[in-house]
Amino acid sequence: MKKFLVFITVVSAFGFTAAVAADLPTKAPPPPPAGVFSWTGLYIGAGIGGGWMRATDYDFSDPGNAAFASCGPCITPYDSVSLSGSNKSGWFGGVRFGYNWQVAPTWLVGVEADIAAASFKQSASTTLSTQVPLIPSIAGSSLTFSSQVQWLASLRGRLGLVQNNWLFYGTGGVAFASIKQEANAQCPPPAIAGGCVFTSGTTSPFSATETRVGFAVGAGLEWQMPASPWRLAAEYLYYGFDKSTSGSSLFIALPGGGPLPCIVTPTCSANYGFGRIDIHTFKLGLAYALN
Repeated sequence: MKKFLVFITVVSAFGFTAAVAADLPTKAPPPPPAGVFSWTGLYIGAGIGGGWMRATDYDFSDPGNAAFASCGPCITPYDSVSLSGSNKSGWFGGVRFGYNWQVAPTWLVGVEADIAAASFKQSASTTLSTQVPLIPSIAGSSLTFSSQVQWLASLRGRLGLVQNNWLFYGTGGVAFASIKQEANAQCPPPAIAGGCVFTSGTTSPFSATETRVGFAVGAGLEWQMPASPWRLAAEYLYYGFDKSTSGSSLFIALPGGGPLPCIVTPTCSANYGFGRIDIHTFKLGLAYALN
């Protein structure tokens, strides 16, 4: 009988505990861990920015001795001159597109192409001079150079460090630029002809547009907006264009005269050289991820 009463008591207690437990609120299971953000895929975007440019090694020479037939002392050629410009600021804006591969949770490789309209212009100037010690420079004369970048483009690789929706990267590759080069050596009518062929002033304007190939290197930071395909970016790029180019232009009499006769070469030309160009840029951009 005692065993039966103990059994009834245990069963009753167990039933009461189960009933109470059933009435208590159940605890929700923990949420699944958040998914890891992926940077893999195609993107397109646009950007605008500014920077500064420097052009160096502007060169001038007078191989045909135009000084003899113009406003110089009629004895020796104009002195050869080499100039460099100072830093000049400018702006640019354009489009970009590329593809990323997130090869590991924290690493990314990619490729990007961009092209932008630009307004960077550099100039340098001085006066014409001769090899005559008593006449170091010719009053009223001028020698001017200018280089204007009309557009910039690049094709670059990217290597980045991923921290969820942040991307820090370095970049480098080939760069292209359309550059308009201009130069002119000009002198006013001489006060005294002194045996010169022309008593009017002379000019030798030169202008040409070329596409230069160089390199671009830099670094940037991108932020992916949460739950959105839009990305904000900030980037620094340095463009280097080492290749030098040259051109020549006939000296002609002013106003509207013909070419000067020369005593050294059949035609009297000014020779111009255009050297290295360096451009530093900072850009802010917005991109749309298509992945």
